[in-house]
Amino acid sequence: MSPRSKILIAAALSFAALSIPAAKAESSLRTYFNPAVFGKPVALCMSDRASCGKPSADAWCRDNGYAEALTFERLRTADRSQVFRQIKCITREQTVAAKTDQPETATP
Repeated sequence: MSPRSKILIAAALSFAALSIPAAKAESSLRTYFNPAVFGKPVALCMSDRASCGKPSADAWCRDNGYAEALTFERLRTADRSQVFRQIKCITREQTVAAKTDQPETATP
């Protein structure tokens, strides 16, 4: 094996090792732009038409391995139907951490 091949292999292995922790860190929060199922945009309302917005975004996130939707944005299509333009999903650990950082408020 030539010295150049050894350097290329070492560089590839070190790059792979560095990319693993970065991917793991980003897995707690993910934004889906123009989410789709089987090529069709995800509708803002579920089939029961009573669960629109947050419940529908939460269901999308749960189906994709996350705990809930942190934010979402809707879009009205040319045929006047409403779909998600983006959904930002968060894991359970991030949800718990976000809630514990918020100060408790007392009610009189």
